[in-house]
Amino acid sequence: MKHTGLLFPVAIVLMLVSSCKEKASPLHDFSNEGAKASAELFLQHMRDSDVVALVGSTDDVYIQDSAMHEQMSAVMAQFLGMQYALHGGISDAVATRDTIVDSTATVLMNVTYGDKLTEQVLMQMVYRNGSWKMR
Repeated sequence: MKHTGLLFPVAIVLMLVSSCKEKASPLHDFSNEGAKASAELFLQHMRDSDVVALVGSTDDVYIQDSAMHEQMSAVMAQFLGMQYALHGGISDAVATRDTIVDSTATVLMNVTYGDKLTEQVLMQMVYRNGSWKMR
């Protein structure tokens, strides 16, 4: 089976909501943890199939209203279902390295799926309002 990686659904979500112009209040706070810890937390939410936490872990610039929130939740839920069907979900995720420039970070993750497939994934993060969020 062809594997699309973890960044594909995030790209879809960003394309769906990239036309938003106003900023909403944060939905989730990472309590000022570093980019690596926030990326690991995002993938822990994926492992736990916690759509609410996943959407809250996303840069709130992309969530302008309840319609956008619902749209992002639907895309995340669909992606989680696909990952579980293809690979038995995520069994482990560890941040191995990060590169931080100003308020953005790229975090290299080692992700292991339920079927023992392991891949390296680059996660794009942004530091906004005191916390690291997925871009």
